Amino acid sequence: MRAFQSEDVNAVLELANRYAAFDGSTSEADLAVTTGFPDGFWVAEDKGRIVGFAYGYFRDVPDQVLEKWGATKVGQVGLMAVEAGRRREGIGEALLQRLLGAFEKAGADLVLLDCPSEAVEAKRLYDKTGFEVRFYGMKKRF
Repeated sequence: MRAFQSEDVNAVLELANRYAAFDGSTSEADLAVTTGFPDGFWVAEDKGRIVGFAYGYFRDVPDQVLEKWGATKVGQVGLMAVEAGRRREGIGEALLQRLLGAFEKAGADLVLLDCPSEAVEAKRLYDKTGFEVRFYGMKKRF
């Protein structure tokens, strides 16, 4: 486990687009949100090859909403992915814990994330880590 470095971008994008492209592909421009919180971008590496990553950033939340949520500083898990063949080895949990630790150290008192309903394994991890469902996003086709 180590901090993301700029030379990791291609491997991260490959993982993101293979395992976490739920509503479209991820591009280098999508990773720009991480520049404001570089301590929130982690990769898992095995024998020189990146097998997982997680990044987060701080959300700009209006004061009225912060008051309603009982929060002062809100982190957002942006994206995380682990190679399918490396799941259930604790890599995702380690990445998420590293990210949550960085948020806590930086003063976050609330962390949000979005999880597609198809991502059953990810949902299991988030439940195990103490995340709670706060809304249901739904769609209907015609």
